[in-house]
Amino acid sequence: MNLKSIIASSIILAFSATTAFASRQDAYTGSRIFWDTTTRTTVFSVGNYARVIQLQDGRLMAVAEHNGIEASFSSNMGDTWTSPEKIVTNSTNLPNAVPDLIQLTDGTIIVGYNPRPSSPYSEERRFGIRCIRSTDNAKTWSAPIFIFDASYLYNDGCWEPSFLELPSGELQCYFANEAEYTYSSEQCISMSRSFDKGLTWGEPEKISYRAGSRDGMPVPILLKDKSEIVVIIEDNGWGQAGFTATTVRTTLEDNWSSGYVPGGSSKRSMIFAETPDNSLISAAPYLRMLPSGETIASYQGNENRKNTDYLTMFVEVGDSAARNFKARSNPFLVSDDGHCMWNSVAVVDTGVVMAVGSIGDSNTANYIDIIKGYPRKHFTADYGTPVVDGASSGDTWTYKSAQQVLMGQSTNSRMTGDFLYDDENLYFTMRIIDRNIVSDKVDNDGVYLYLDLENACDVYPRTGMFQLFFDVNGTVSMKYGVPALETAGKWVTSDEATVDSITYAVTLKSFYYEFEAAIPWKILGYDAPPVGQAMRADISVRNRTDSSLEYENIPETNTLTGKPNSWAWMGFMLNPKSAGVTDIETNTAKEVKIATISKGTLAVSSDGYEIVDLAFYSFDGSMLYKSNNCGSYHELSISGKIGGILAVKLSNGRTSSYKILF
Repeated sequence: MNLKSIIASSIILAFSATTAFASRQDAYTGSRIFWDTTTRTTVFSVGNYARVIQLQDGRLMAVAEHNGIEASFSSNMGDTWTSPEKIVTNSTNLPNAVPDLIQLTDGTIIVGYNPRPSSPYSEERRFGIRCIRSTDNAKTWSAPIFIFDASYLYNDGCWEPSFLELPSGELQCYFANEAEYTYSSEQCISMSRSFDKGLTWGEPEKISYRAGSRDGMPVPILLKDKSEIVVIIEDNGWGQAGFTATTVRTTLEDNWSSGYVPGGSSKRSMIFAETPDNSLISAAPYLRMLPSGETIASYQGNENRKNTDYLTMFVEVGDSAARNFKARSNPFLVSDDGHCMWNSVAVVDTGVVMAVGSIGDSNTANYIDIIKGYPRKHFTADYGTPVVDGASSGDTWTYKSAQQVLMGQSTNSRMTGDFLYDDENLYFTMRIIDRNIVSDKVDNDGVYLYLDLENACDVYPRTGMFQLFFDVNGTVSMKYGVPALETAGKWVTSDEATVDSITYAVTLKSFYYEFEAAIPWKILGYDAPPVGQAMRADISVRNRTDSSLEYENIPETNTLTGKPNSWAWMGFMLNPKSAGVTDIETNTAKEVKIATISKGTLAVSSDGYEIVDLAFYSFDGSMLYKSNNCGSYHELSISGKIGGILAVKLSNGRTSSYKILF
């Protein structure tokens, strides 16, 4: 009798206890951002307030403030950058600051900036908003173009321009504005419109104002369904310790014609799914959108900072309405006496997220770094059988170089991992950079793997939930959840015979350890791999230091001992061996993987390349679905169809066609 059968026999006796502990939650299905520490690169050796976009020719363009406004370019997706070039110079006692940029649909590039007079103040030098234009792909730039002027006094200035182009061609410039509040410390968000690609600008309109407070630092987006214009701002009127990341919004049809959003309006809300502790700050926010429509917000905050004067960068993922932001992560690890401020995020056409941070401390000038992040909603496992010898490099895993999992931000140590499966086992591997490996203590370095194979999405351990710990000393421990009366809601330790059936091999080197494990399906309660079944998984890396234990967790999971919260774990699925897929061409791209999630729903992924074009045709040749720039993972639903032809084009130029039968 297998474990699943033993557990099932106790269900009737324990029913009254299980109902007391059952606490199923709605599964978190949003993306998490996995930051790749090896991609961190310096863009500007000195500078502040950087913003990045991808140009239509594929290059990245970055701008920052440093004795004026500087620009830098990358032709290899941020791996290297050109030397900064000055595109806006300062005048005497009139420095230019806080740039933003946009490329319009006709190719025009616009860079906005903020003249900020220095003392002694005089009426001829005013706080203002300006822009410059390039119509030759950033080779040359126009003279400065006037958008707005505020007062010449610091307390009555204007600040932080940011741009949005609407489908109609209307261009909008949002900025923070104190000009009309000369007798108070209040501030509103204003917006000016241009109907000639930024050559001329209209008078500003107030779009956001909370009486007695300071709305600031606006960044707009248009939602993917084009239903609403959403502007993220910092708002100090919520009763929090400082500024809080907030959105104000209008429908595209209304386009602010109904007036500004006041405090207390239903069109104004904190960005967070749950109201943060009132001691937390989320200032200087930035907002962008993934190709899927999900939204990405960054801000500078004080959470878990020993010295709250030194803020750092956080990134969270919101839904397609730019609400319910969760899955908080730190792109950059900075010291306790350092900071990462005045940040932004960019999203390139492949769906890769780039975090941009101004990093420094009280003794050094800020420099600007960029790091790449990869949004993931699921973990997956291909069918395959590796040799379990502690070295993943000799096997073909689900992702190239076994790098489906990317972790290491909290401990500043790169961690990678991956999955495979076959008819007998689930396979798991990880490689952790660690220059002080501890293997002779009670609580050694190692990795926790959590599985919720029944998709229980519970707060407590339930049937089908497992906790495995892979110790660097070469041992494995395993616990499982059951609904038995005496153990309801608690982990139960597996017996030695069960644990001994796990094949585990670990390699220890001077600066890293790597392991591979084969976990029999039978000890997980299955006679065959549960292909097509909705599951969840979580990973937590334990790092022993001289004075404490550190844990590296996946964003949003925060698994606690005895309280796993599996509803927040990553989705996990096994890719079918064939998935009802037949290659039509002999030169089919081997990088493409196709899995049937449910009847009529496909998951298409690519290892190492991005999916540029994807189309699904009925057998009579009618196009049923089409999508572009899908990233490395894309789901499509073709309800009510028995199958069709799937055509996939990758960023390496290869195209493939597949016959699909659901």
